[in-house]
Amino acid sequence: MEKPIYRFLHLVFALGTLHLLVLGGLEVQRFFHTQSEIRAAVQQVQALEKSVAALTGEVDSAQTPVFREAMARRMGYVQKDEVLYPKSALNPSTGR
Repeated sequence: MEKPIYRFLHLVFALGTLHLLVLGGLEVQRFFHTQSEIRAAVQQVQALEKSVAALTGEVDSAQTPVFREAMARRMGYVQKDEVLYPKSALNPSTGR
């Protein structure tokens, strides 16, 4: 006949084993979740690097005199000897 203490020890061993299996499963789940977060972060970094490259290109093009002149002209600035005519004065329907 088995002693009652052995039943208790078998129960403790079974519960400990179950606890280990549950913790192992949680760790595996956390590992896969972390891997998916890493993949998402890498994709976000790549997208941001493309954005930085595009913005760097825009900044580099903004350093050229041609670009600066084009931007100034869009804002309505003219050079010293130029005259700015309103768009209505350039309308071909008025005959000018």
